[in-house]
Amino acid sequence: MTNKQTLRAGVLGCGEIGRRGHIPGFQAAGIDVVAVCDANLARAQSVAKELHVPRAYADYKELLADPDIDVVSVGLPNFLHAPVSIAALEAGKHVMCEKPFATSAALAEEMIATSQRTGKLLSINQHMRFEGTSRAMREAVVEGRFGKVYLADVRMIRSTGIPGFGSWFTNKDMAGAGALYDIGVHMLDLAMFLLGFPKVGAVRGMLSSALGEQKIGLGGWGIDRGTAGRYDVDDTAIANIALADGGLIRLVVTWAAFGSSEERVTLFGTRGGADRSPDKYGRDTPLRFYQEHNGAMETVIPDTSRYPGAGTSASIASFIAAIRGEGPLMVKPEEALQTTRILELIQQSATQGREIAA
Repeated sequence: MTNKQTLRAGVLGCGEIGRRGHIPGFQAAGIDVVAVCDANLARAQSVAKELHVPRAYADYKELLADPDIDVVSVGLPNFLHAPVSIAALEAGKHVMCEKPFATSAALAEEMIATSQRTGKLLSINQHMRFEGTSRAMREAVVEGRFGKVYLADVRMIRSTGIPGFGSWFTNKDMAGAGALYDIGVHMLDLAMFLLGFPKVGAVRGMLSSALGEQKIGLGGWGIDRGTAGRYDVDDTAIANIALADGGLIRLVVTWAAFGSSEERVTLFGTRGGADRSPDKYGRDTPLRFYQEHNGAMETVIPDTSRYPGAGTSASIASFIAAIRGEGPLMVKPEEALQTTRILELIQQSATQGREIAA
């Protein structure tokens, strides 16, 4: 257990997720952020000044050598997640890594092994699990309200969401994949979480980059956005994930599409179901449960107010509680490893044009 009065944080990466997510998240949890780091020192200094952080570094090794820091978040380009997280764990820091966990399952396994060897906690910012609607659906699944869930249909459609052309997001060497690793990992993790991380039998995936290659679909996210430069990642990922128990996860995510934007999670079970759609039902009450009552289909709007907190702030608060010994580690690296393996299988299936056994 770490003394509450001495717990201090450092944030690696001063892009949008660090500035708008990690730093405010630590501060909301009552943790002093004492240093930030970014390869662009001017950016690090600007963010430090804006958010009242005393120190700014350009070299992550300098931040990791800072003895005042107990915990770090890693919000860097995907290819740096594994090496920097491993270095941080070896420097004696607890690590909250941004998603995706790593660009390969092998690297994720190295991260887990380092965490176990050093005795420092490692988690991943899969913050969609902490939404009240996610927790309500998971609770209903655990209680058996839907019977056996035989289909989890998850999708995140962005009509214009490509985070720049030529940024690290669109460079396969740095990102590992495009929409699949950026937003696909969110929806896949959520589906797996809702179902209790079931065993996967086989995966059939499809990837497309048709719109991105035409420079169609530039979105509003990201600091280093441009309209020219390298683009060799997917903008659309579709997968059917066959579960060992006979169920199915259907995943559809896009950065760019000729159609309406949508974020939706639908569960179909033998005794009931759930549908989360802010676009259809509104953001105030986006979740519906369906069940049989007296021979008719009944629709219920569940109360999610008993699940306080949401997003990255809730994810970080939960991680801090685990460090202090005040609660369990809610996003376990072993779960993220399973998701990473599935993402790899989706890519392999798309490349080979066939179903891949898990």
